[in-house]
Amino acid sequence: MSTQAFRVVLAGTKNASFVNVRGFNSSALLFAKKKAKAAKGGKNSTEEPLEVIDVKKYVKDATNQFEKTLELHKKKLAEKKIGTASPAIFNDLKVGKDGQKFTNVAATSLKGRNSLIVTVFDPKDTKNVVSAIMGAGMNLNPERIPNNDQQLKVSLPPITTETRQALCKDLKKVFEDYKHSAMKDSLGHIRSEIMKDLKHLEKKNDDVKKVIQDIEKVHKEYVNKLQEQLKQAEKSIMNQ
Repeated sequence: MSTQAFRVVLAGTKNASFVNVRGFNSSALLFAKKKAKAAKGGKNSTEEPLEVIDVKKYVKDATNQFEKTLELHKKKLAEKKIGTASPAIFNDLKVGKDGQKFTNVAATSLKGRNSLIVTVFDPKDTKNVVSAIMGAGMNLNPERIPNNDQQLKVSLPPITTETRQALCKDLKKVFEDYKHSAMKDSLGHIRSEIMKDLKHLEKKNDDVKKVIQDIEKVHKEYVNKLQEQLKQAEKSIMNQ
C-alpha cells in the first residue's frame, strides 16, 4: 500500500481538514482525485490526491446495520420462544457415523401442542435418528409408532413455571449477545468498528464530532429497541 498521505476534505464542512488517512477503509469514502498536469519543460507535476469524505454516511451506515441487527434479534427471540415445540429443533443434528444432516434423512412436524412426529425417509436410518435425538441433550425420548418403521413420536415436556423461567433466561442471553458481544451482528461490535474508522479523521472538526454524537445517539436508541423486543418476548412466555 502506498505510504503517501492524502489531503482530505470532509463533505459539508466549511473548511478543509488535513489528515493522514493511510490504511483508511476506502469503502466509506467518496473519491475526487485530480490528474497530474504537465509543468514547463515537459516535466509532470503531480498534485496531491484529493479525497472527499461524506461524514454523514457513517450515521446512515450505522443505522442500516443496527436495523439488520434488530431484525435478527427478533427472529432469534421467536425461535427461542417456540422452544422444544418447534419442528426445526432437530435440523442441526447429525445422523449416523457418516454425520448426515438430519433434514436429509427425516422430516419433523408438530402434532398438537405436546408432541412431534418424525418421519424417516428410509427405514434403515430410523435407529440412527433415534440415537441422534437421544444424544442431543434435549431430554427428549422418541418412540416408534406401532406398525410403522418410519415414524417416531416425540412427547414434549409440559410447560411449567420453571420451564418458563428457563426460557426467559435463554431470551436474556440472546439479548446480551445482540446488544454487546464479539458477534459481528451485535450493536456493540458494529459501533466499535465504525468508531475505528472515525478515529482516522480530524476529531476537532465540528462535523466529525457531530457524527460521533449522532452515532452514539442512534446506538442508544437501538439498544432500547432491543430491550423492548426482549420485554415483549418475556411477557409472551410468562403469559402462556
